[in-house]
Amino acid sequence: MQKLLSISCGLDVHKDLIEACILKVNGTEEPDMIQKSFTTLRGDVIELRDWLLEHDCMNVAMESTGVYWRPVYEILEEVEGINLCLVNAHHMRNVPGKKDDEDDAEWIAALYMCGLLNKSFVPEQGIRDLREYTRFYIKLNQSRTQQSNRIEKFLQTHGFKLSSVLSSVTGTVSGKRILGILCTHGEVSVLDVQEALDRGVKKTVEEVAFAIVGKLTLTLQILLKLLFDTFISIEKNLDSIFVEMRKASAPYESQIALIDTIPGIDILAATYIIAEIGIDMSRFKTEGHLVSWAGLCPRNDISAGKIKSKKILKGNTYVKAILCQCAWTAVRARNTRLSNWYWRNAKRLGEKKAIIAVARKLLCYIYHIISTGKPYDRQLDLEDTEKYKAYKLESAKKQVLMLDVGKVPDVFCDKSTKNTSEAGKPKTCSKTVNQKEQQSPTPEPSDVVAISDDITVPKKRGQPKKTTISEPLLKPLQMA
Repeated sequence: MQKLLSISCGLDVHKDLIEACILKVNGTEEPDMIQKSFTTLRGDVIELRDWLLEHDCMNVAMESTGVYWRPVYEILEEVEGINLCLVNAHHMRNVPGKKDDEDDAEWIAALYMCGLLNKSFVPEQGIRDLREYTRFYIKLNQSRTQQSNRIEKFLQTHGFKLSSVLSSVTGTVSGKRILGILCTHGEVSVLDVQEALDRGVKKTVEEVAFAIVGKLTLTLQILLKLLFDTFISIEKNLDSIFVEMRKASAPYESQIALIDTIPGIDILAATYIIAEIGIDMSRFKTEGHLVSWAGLCPRNDISAGKIKSKKILKGNTYVKAILCQCAWTAVRARNTRLSNWYWRNAKRLGEKKAIIAVARKLLCYIYHIISTGKPYDRQLDLEDTEKYKAYKLESAKKQVLMLDVGKVPDVFCDKSTKNTSEAGKPKTCSKTVNQKEQQSPTPEPSDVVAISDDITVPKKRGQPKKTTISEPLLKPLQMA
C-alpha cells in the first residue's frame, strides 16, 4: 500500500492508559516501529507530547473514545504545526481475532500513514467551551421538567388537583405560592388561596380552594418541601448558566444575529446551533457534508441493486433535535418558503419525513448565511408565496374542470376575462367544461314522453322508447 507520510503516530486512548505507536519509513517495505505506553494523568500526557517531539513526529491520529480523548487532544493541539486527526472508531476497525491495544495503535498509525483516515469535526476552543454550557443547559432544562412532573405526581397521589384549576403548577406564580403554603402548613385555607392567587387566574377562589382540600402529614410535608426546593434550585442554576452562556457566546453575536433572521429560529436556538457547528463553514466541503454530519439525510444502504434502508444517520443528536424543533415552528409561520414546501409535501411524504426535510433545509440556509455573511432574504418568501398561490389556483381550476358541472365559477376566471354588464353586474365566466354543454340542447322528440299537449317528461335512463299512458291517468293531469 502506498505510504503518503514518512512518519505517523497512532494513539489508542483508554480511561487510564494510552498506547502509542510511531511508524517511520526507512526505504524498505516494512517501516520502523516504536511503541510506548503512558497513563492518562496530565503529567504523563505532557510526557507523551515531549516524546512525540523527540522523534519529530507531527502527524498524530487517535480514536474518539467517549470523552477520554479530550484532555489528550487539548494538550497536543498546543504544539505548533502538529497535525491531529481525531477519527471515528467505527471507521477503522481492526481485523477480528487480532485485536489488542498495541496492535490497535499500530493499525491506526498505518492507516494514517497511507491516508485512509478522515478527520472528525473538532471546533475551536471557544466553540467547545460554549458547547459545554449549551449542552448542560439543555440537560438541566430536561431535569427541571422531570422534577416538575414529580411534584405533579406527588400532588395527584395525595388528592390535590391543583393542575385542574391552574394552567401550570410550577410555571405560575400562584402555583408556587400554594406549593410553599402546602410545604409549610400541610393544608391551604380559602384565605391562603385568596392571597396566593394572581389576577390572571381564570378560576375563582372557591373553585381553587375546593380542588386542593386536604391535609398532608409531617412526613409528606418534608418530602414535598425537598421536591419543591430541588425544583427552585434547578431554576436558579438555569438562570446562572444562561448568563454565563451569553458571555461565552459574545464573540459570535454577529453569526447568531444572522441565523436569527431565519423563520422559526430565535436567539437561544441560534446559540445552540453555533455551539454545535461552529462558525467556520470551510471545515465542510459543501452543505451536503454538513447535513450528513448532522444526520439529516438518508443513508446509502444498497446491495444487489436493492435499497435495504433509507433511515437517516445518527449524526449529531443535539443539532438534529434543535433543528427539528425549529422546523415545527417554521412550518407554522405564514407565507414562507419552508411552510409552503411543507404543506405541499406533508400529505405525500408524511409529517415526520417532511419535518426532517424542513430541518435539512434550515441547516442548508444556515450554511450559506454563515458562509456569505448575508441575512435571510424575505423577498424570496414573497416570490415563493406568489408561486404557491398560483399553483393552488391552477390546481383548483383542474379540480373544477374534472367535475362535470358545466361552467367554471367566476372566482377562478382571470381578471381579463371578467366583463361587467350594463347594469354593473359581472357576467358568467365564458369558460365551460365541455364545448357541447355551452347551451342546454333541446330534447329530441324521441327522448321525451308525451303526457299531454302541454306537458312533456324527459325519458329516464333505461326507460322504454315508446310509452303509453292510459286515459284515466291522463285526465287528472289535464285538470291540474
